[in-house]
Amino acid sequence: MTDTTTDLHAAAGTVWAVFGHRFALDGAGGRILADLGPKGAAGITLAVGDRVSVQGTRKPSEIKVASLTLADGSTRTIDWPEKDAPKKDGPKKDGPDHPPADPALAVRAAEAAGYTVAGVPARKPKHFELRGAKDDAEHELHIALDGQIRKTKRLAAA
Repeated sequence: MTDTTTDLHAAAGTVWAVFGHRFALDGAGGRILADLGPKGAAGITLAVGDRVSVQGTRKPSEIKVASLTLADGSTRTIDWPEKDAPKKDGPKKDGPDHPPADPALAVRAAEAAGYTVAGVPARKPKHFELRGAKDDAEHELHIALDGQIRKTKRLAAA
């Protein structure tokens, strides 16, 4: 079986549509979507009817372009960030795309609102989810990272 996430692919043809930093190419192998990336597209102007050739990594729905050759013969190299490279900007993350947060804050917020917390809070990108009992019923609570209760949902009688 072939690993399509790392297969190098070359294509040449005529641009038949442009969508921001992506463009559609019509060539001998059929139509294919090519992605320059927002940074890679900077300074490159493509128009419908332009003849180009590309080389890059084949993904299921497109080519992530590493090299673009224009009709005039000039070649542009497109630099993509490494998949697991640390981000230069932004806060430290607790998990995939999660800013740091304290689950104890969510538990304290639930307890302050009169809930008896059961289990450990589950981390989501912008909130914690946890279960708690109050007024003889079990509830699912969504608590924002700042400790504010965003949503409560009654699940069942306790």
